[in-house]
Amino acid sequence: MDHNLTLLRLASSLAAHATARQGLVAENIANADTPGYRTRDVVDFATTLEEGAGFAAKTTRAGHMDLVDGDPRFEAREAAAFGAETPNGNSVSLEDQMVRGAEVRQSHDLALGVYRKTMDILRTSIGKG
Repeated sequence: MDHNLTLLRLASSLAAHATARQGLVAENIANADTPGYRTRDVVDFATTLEEGAGFAAKTTRAGHMDLVDGDPRFEAREAAAFGAETPNGNSVSLEDQMVRGAEVRQSHDLALGVYRKTMDILRTSIGKG
């Protein structure tokens, strides 16, 4: 059963990562004509997992977990420019942002799929499925 809870934390962290990344994609698109604006993105999810973000649950007593403090924090960093920089110093490529938006959607759909299936397994295990 602990395996299922770990999967739920993983799915939750992936969904939070997708949310943070989608926010930056929207910000990049909104600033596509802003002079000097640099494209930003968050660190990829694999790197986030290696750093352990979102998986450090604190316990107050045996069997208790504080999942609120375990929420991941995703840092926005300047992303590599896709294509040529505009004459005003802007590095946003709308085509690249559309691709990133599609990747975000896939990540979010994956997280929701894992969450749903894990919940189905838990419901079945207690006889409610």
